[in-house]
Amino acid sequence: MIILILTVVLGIAFAFFATQNTGHVSVYIGSFNLSNIPLYQVILGSIITALIVAGFIYFLKSLSSSLTINEKDDELKKTKDELAEITKEAHKLEIENTKLKSEAGEEEDENAI
Repeated sequence: MIILILTVVLGIAFAFFATQNTGHVSVYIGSFNLSNIPLYQVILGSIITALIVAGFIYFLKSLSSSLTINEKDDELKKTKDELAEITKEAHKLEIENTKLKSEAGEEEDENAI
């Protein structure tokens, strides 16, 4: 509802602006000449062009951030898998160490895992 109200208010403001700026201007873009264009259309065209360029830049930045996040997620998953493998290997070595100590007749350490 608030967006509808905001749209209506901005539309009325632009309509008022357009009725006040009906003078015709010529726009030169390189060798092209666009003549007798109302001033409000030049301003509206500039605003729309700026919004499109800003949206495109935002899209590229968002895409870049998304790719970076996905890359970091993959690295994190790989690191977690490596940690799990190292933990399994450490546990196997602790079991083997305990077996070797019992075969050698050494006392068991109460604080061992």
